[in-house]
Amino acid sequence: MEYGIHALAGLAGVSARTLRYYDQIGLLRPSGTTEAGYRLYGEREVDLLQQILFYRALGVPLKEIARIVQADGFDRLRALESHLSALYARQTSFILFDFSNTKK
Repeated sequence: MEYGIHALAGLAGVSARTLRYYDQIGLLRPSGTTEAGYRLYGEREVDLLQQILFYRALGVPLKEIARIVQADGFDRLRALESHLSALYARQTSFILFDFSNTKK
């Protein structure tokens, strides 16, 4: 399935401008374009956008995200395991912070 820029932006909760910027910096290229020049994104790009947004939610700068996802031998499973580990660590820190504040 292919998505236009506005459809993908709506699905992902980002603006079309953000997707254009990601294209401009080479982070997320469309899979193709229509005859009229509109960007099209396939499943691979949707998956990559999810990875990008996850790293952004963790506060990773775009240059670092590009280095991670564009590296030779990028291992999607390892990246997902890393995401899960980071989420657990973040969740634990929130729980500990909340616990320390309720003790006061």
